[in-house]
Amino acid sequence: MTNITHSDKLVNLIVDPERANDLKKLSKNLQSITLSSRQLSDLELLMNGAFSPLRGFMTGDDYMSVRDTMRLRDGTLWPIPVCLDISEEQSRQLSVGQSVALRDAEGFMVAILTIED
Repeated sequence: MTNITHSDKLVNLIVDPERANDLKKLSKNLQSITLSSRQLSDLELLMNGAFSPLRGFMTGDDYMSVRDTMRLRDGTLWPIPVCLDISEEQSRQLSVGQSVALRDAEGFMVAILTIED
């Protein structure tokens, strides 16, 4: 049996080793967010395509749409919000367009996120 996503194509957000090295260097100058184990699990599912068609954590509009209708803004059926929950204090330190390094508990950079809203 073949598993097919909403778009028949898995989203793959995992970068090649060369790009990973570039991002690691870039991350040294970025503000960081340390992820909980649940947040890391969500990130892994986003990166490996298990949450296809999502290409990242949900924006506020998609979150509200899923909360209210169980559908993404584009109408795609989606049962649960997938968002990066951070403290209000952390959110005040971030701005739209800013990139932040997402790190595990040991400080290893696992991804770079650009704030959309």
